[in-house]
This record gives sequence, structure tokens and C-alpha cells, in this order.
Amino acid sequence: MTKSSASSITSKRCSTERPPTMMIIIRRRKMAKSANENKKKATEKGEEEIVSFDTENLVKEEEPKKNPEVEALKDQLKTEKDNYLRLRADYENFRRRNQEATVSARRDGTAIAVEAILPVIDSIDRALGICTDDKSKEGLLLIKKQIETSLSQIGVSEILAEGADFDHNLHNAVQRAEVEEDKVGKVLEVYQRGYKIGDKVIRYAMVKVGVEKSE
Repeated sequence: MTKSSASSITSKRCSTERPPTMMIIIRRRKMAKSANENKKKATEKGEEEIVSFDTENLVKEEEPKKNPEVEALKDQLKTEKDNYLRLRADYENFRRRNQEATVSARRDGTAIAVEAILPVIDSIDRALGICTDDKSKEGLLLIKKQIETSLSQIGVSEILAEGADFDHNLHNAVQRAEVEEDKVGKVLEVYQRGYKIGDKVIRYAMVKVGVEKSE
């Protein structure tokens, strides 16, 4: 082989061989690609195993067994709660009835006391009807006003009568008079004042009431 031929062969080998740096880069890329493929396969395999576990090993959970002692305690607690609510309702009813009885007793006692002094008010009204002295009348009116103020402070009020519609729950008709149509059923005159405390009548008002004219 001649010197020129050997030189030509050496030149061709050098041209086909890659530099060492390029070989390292290519090798690293292959290794990275292989690692990614292995990782992907491992992930897919893991998912298959998980799915297989979920479908094959899924077991319906059984309901927990009831503990007799716990159930007995629950029943006892329910019974005690019902008893407590019943006792509480009974107590509230008792307290309400007791309050109502107290209010009613106080009202009845007040009514009895007021009824005892009503004749005094009646006497003042009669005195005012016949009194001609202005100073005496002024004194009587002052006394009457003081009594009415005291009665108002304890819840006693006069029953409205004259000019009002007749109400048998408040008025006692002791006289009737034939009147025009617009005054039928109206209280025409009051003979004795009536009083009440709350909705309890102490004394009915004695009145004259209008009735229809007879043909």
C-alpha cells in the first residue's frame, strides 16, 4: 500500500467517526428517553393494580352490631327526657293558673272594697243635684274628683252609659221609653252609675233605654 492510499483511508475514517462530546450527548438522550418510558410503564402498571384492587377487593361494609347496653341507655334517656318535658309543662300550667288565681283574687278583693264605697259616690251625686250653693257644689265636685282619681289608680273605671248602645253585659235597663228610630237601643238616661275593674263588673249601670214605638 502506498503512502497516498493509507492517507486516504485514514481521512475517510476520521470523517465517519463522531466527536466524543456528541456521543455523550446522544447517549444521555437515549438514557433519559428510556427512563421516561420506564416511568410511564410503571405508572400505568400502578394504576392497573389500583383499579384491580378497587374492583376485586371491594367488600360491602356490614352494619355495626347494636350494643344492648347502649340501646338500653338510649331508651332510658328518652324516657327521662319525656318525663322532664311533661313535668316542665305541668309546672308551667301550675304557675300560670297560680298567677291567674292571684290576679283574680286581688281583683275580687278590690271589687268588694270599691262596692262598699260606691254609696258614698251616689250620695255626692244626689247632693250635687239639689245643691244651690256654688261653694258647696265646688267642694262636692272636688271630693268626687279625688275619689274617682283614687279608683282609677287601682284600675276601677266608670261604665260608659248615657248615649251609648245598650249592652246587657254592662247595663241594667230599669225603664224603657218609645223613641224615634235613630235612638232605638240607645241609653237615654242613667239613674245610677256603673263601675268595673278590668272586664269584671262591680256594679251594673241602671239606665233607661229607648225602644221602638208601638203601632
